[in-house]
Amino acid sequence: MMIGVRRLAPLIMIALLSVTGMAVGCRATSAEAHASEPLGRVAIRWLAETVQALEPALPRTLSVASLGLDPADPLVDALRYLRERRLMPASFELDAFDAAAWQALLDGLLAAYGLPGIELGPLRSHDDLRDDLDAVVDRILGVMRPVALLAWEPGDEASLAFVGVMSNWSPYPRLLVWPTPAGWSMRDGARELAGRIHFCGRPVRDYVSASAPVALSLFLTHADEAAMYLVGSEPETRAWPYRVERGDEVAVFAFEHPEVRELEAFSAVFVGDPVGPLQLALLLPQVRTNLSPMGLVRVLQTPPRRD
Repeated sequence: MMIGVRRLAPLIMIALLSVTGMAVGCRATSAEAHASEPLGRVAIRWLAETVQALEPALPRTLSVASLGLDPADPLVDALRYLRERRLMPASFELDAFDAAAWQALLDGLLAAYGLPGIELGPLRSHDDLRDDLDAVVDRILGVMRPVALLAWEPGDEASLAFVGVMSNWSPYPRLLVWPTPAGWSMRDGARELAGRIHFCGRPVRDYVSASAPVALSLFLTHADEAAMYLVGSEPETRAWPYRVERGDEVAVFAFEHPEVRELEAFSAVFVGDPVGPLQLALLLPQVRTNLSPMGLVRVLQTPPRRD
């Protein structure tokens, strides 16, 4: 659910992996475990792990053919992950890693959230890397605006059809969606269910709930010409994007479509005319939320990127 201002504005849906109520933090591994590794290699691995925790199944937007490393190097996956999401410049040289390079990497991540750069202290140890990442994560969590989307089955309000999180203040605005966790019921209350979802240990507090047809109409009927594409997944499916045939969207939401049946998570984008103010106003009486109308509009806004 995202209010767009022009045709072809993307609407993203994605699966979130940690929805069990356990607080999943973003803090890097103990520095003592990496005391013998060069700072640059640890920095890249920790940065990639941090982004993956903040942004599950973040779709890649760039294809990278060569990384200048031996394909067997264990750092290849982390480098590729950051490069393909435009979170590492092509000019980055691992062998030349220093405080200025680290500053540029963290400033680039903050810019993806519309945030200014952060002033870092001296870079002397792995503990400095970890402390810098902690400070960046704190800033990002301060501006993220996640809102739980809880859709119940028609005729059975206690039975959840799907659960998601609207996460538009992100490098890739999207709705995070995953199969309904076992034991979840609307009888537990929308606020309680929302709080079981965490971003780096911080629970989601706001929610929107509706019957599945109404929830789907926020995405699927805003334009007859809308097209749905699968663009990212957990585990990664590099053959995508994949265009979903009209009428198959419900099966995709339910993880019953062959393209997503075996996946833990997926991302999709809808391309077409976004939901207009009049359509949104007509749908609002059919949803329940702890947000005011203006509050809902606020969380649906996307960050002004600084890069």
